[in-house]
Amino acid sequence: MAKTYSGERIPGTLRYTLKIREGNSEHIVQVPEPSIHIITAGDGPEDSANRLSLALLIDYTKNPQIAFANYKGFNVFLSGLLSEDNWMLHSNRIELFFKMTENPQLENRKPIFSGN
Repeated sequence: MAKTYSGERIPGTLRYTLKIREGNSEHIVQVPEPSIHIITAGDGPEDSANRLSLALLIDYTKNPQIAFANYKGFNVFLSGLLSEDNWMLHSNRIELFFKMTENPQLENRKPIFSGN
């Protein structure tokens, strides 16, 4: 079943509350969770976005190794979305990221219709 992820920055911090909705159920996660340990140089916006990326991928894949191998690229793929104060992401976008990493030439495809 598809999930919807949303984040809201905790005022005055670089931490986020992550809400995960699937069907009629919703649960809230404080990021980073105690079980997630990322060695970082600091605690700036980029580090916060990387922690969110990791938390999203761990939830989506249920596989920490895949999540750790891909969280930085996933953050880049989202082009700054996770640095916003409030954001929403559908699991289909995570699926697209993994499809593109398996088949990177999809990213460079030319459009079928040029509009000319």
